[in-house]
Amino acid sequence: MSGEKNSTLMLPTGVFEMTPGKAAFIRRIEDILLDIFAHWGYQEVRTPAMEYMEAMSLGLDPDELDMAFKLVDRSSGRMMVLRSDVTPQVARMTAGAMAGVPLPLRLCYVADVYRYPSDPSHPGRELIQAGVELVGLEDPQADAEAIALAVRGLEKTGLRQVRMSVGQVGFAGGLFKEAGLDRKTEDSIVRVAVLKDRSGMERILDRAGVRKDIREAVLSLTGLSGGMEVLDQAEQTVMCDECGAALENLREVLDLAKLYGVRDQQLLVDLGELAAFRYHTGVVFTGYVEGPGRAVLKGGRYDGLVEKFGRTAPATGFAIDILDIVDTLSGIISIEPAVDYLLLNRTGEKGEGLRLAVKLREKGLKVLCLIRDIPDRELEAFVQAHRIGKTLVIDSEGLWVLHGDTGRKQRCTLEEL
Repeated sequence: MSGEKNSTLMLPTGVFEMTPGKAAFIRRIEDILLDIFAHWGYQEVRTPAMEYMEAMSLGLDPDELDMAFKLVDRSSGRMMVLRSDVTPQVARMTAGAMAGVPLPLRLCYVADVYRYPSDPSHPGRELIQAGVELVGLEDPQADAEAIALAVRGLEKTGLRQVRMSVGQVGFAGGLFKEAGLDRKTEDSIVRVAVLKDRSGMERILDRAGVRKDIREAVLSLTGLSGGMEVLDQAEQTVMCDECGAALENLREVLDLAKLYGVRDQQLLVDLGELAAFRYHTGVVFTGYVEGPGRAVLKGGRYDGLVEKFGRTAPATGFAIDILDIVDTLSGIISIEPAVDYLLLNRTGEKGEGLRLAVKLREKGLKVLCLIRDIPDRELEAFVQAHRIGKTLVIDSEGLWVLHGDTGRKQRCTLEEL
């Protein structure tokens, strides 16, 4: 019977639930991020948890669509997907509900997303993402703004050693064209470039019969990572105008990001940053912080997405995986009490406690009326478990603050509270 009960209480793999303390912790992170987004001029949007699959298939590649949870709309028989990525939804909204709103748009969100995991080391099926989308600007300053806001957002939550690894997919794209690679070979090279696997890339290029000079340039993708000097190194391997334009664009974006206040040591250059090569169209960036071994933020330019929904608009943005950073933040951020005062009415007259609670709430204080009494010796454990600031006792002698750790009572007045 015990085993059956435990099985009944189990959650599906990869989803989460939050007790009050954790929920408050997550909410604080969300509020911090939405506040900094708002200070940069971004307005919050909400997107539906379900979309028709044919609409989302415009914004998700086949692999991403395959990872989405699917269900059938019983009223129409049409296939739907649970929200697996917010950016395509914002793109649809930009072309639909906000079609008449002048560009550029600065939009932000916090949302749960659901998808089958593609990374065994990250098995979550339910994620919480906070992100921004800057729609309608091709200017390098827009990319710099996104990078700077990403850095600032992570820092505001209390994270330390925030670093952005920044690349430009146009550089690799130019090299691939010069090498005359087919799509399948390009995809193979992208996979090994992300892993910094030079020997694996050598084998792929050997099979493709790429001539030596271009071969060496493509191989450099596994090693072109580091500080700003990487741009100078890359310029020595430039094989075409497209590569040169990509490097020039990246240099300008990084210089502008510094004007926004991003420090040199927070910027890393990685021209092998190609994890979403087919999706991104320019500058890409990945955020790392002290603690987690994997990225907590991913972003970049995606100029072709909104057009798939019917409105021509370049765009850039990023998404933060909140659950990825929560373990790091839990050792840094202290959560405020959930309740200012626990009110114990020991007068025997219910009205006394209720009237006092009303007055305190009118002052903007959070008050929990216990209703039933409990012994003083049990109060400290109760207060800690329910994240309560102070305990008030009202009895025949008046109003008291009760110190649960010592049992000492201190007389007080309503005005003092």
